[in-house]
Amino acid sequence: MPTDGFLFDLSAAQWRNSISDETSLIEALAVRLEQALPKITTVTRSVSLFAKNKPLRSISVRFDDAEYMVTNDKHGIRAEKGKIVRDIRLKTEQLSFPEWLNELSAALQTYAEQHAETRESLEQFLLGD
Repeated sequence: MPTDGFLFDLSAAQWRNSISDETSLIEALAVRLEQALPKITTVTRSVSLFAKNKPLRSISVRFDDAEYMVTNDKHGIRAEKGKIVRDIRLKTEQLSFPEWLNELSAALQTYAEQHAETRESLEQFLLGD
């Protein structure tokens, strides 16, 4: 079990070692984040009338001061970070997917340090339990 030196590291290189396709990577990330942090994570899927497969459209993780969103559509994967002040999004910054992943990782680590109950969920997320 991780100790006080808990480090939440979702670096792109680490994830890409286990999942080579970015679409599969964000699908796996969506499932994990939705399970570990349902209060701050929103996952949107495409819905077709008779389709069994519901492909991922977007993941949004919203903190008090920032929102991290990744969108997967016919144009590819788009990652962005929004600055939040008093529940209003003031600024949106486009990021590369690896940058987005690294910044989300740092924000999740800070969030876990501030919310003790979330820390356990994040540890389970990292360990894959």
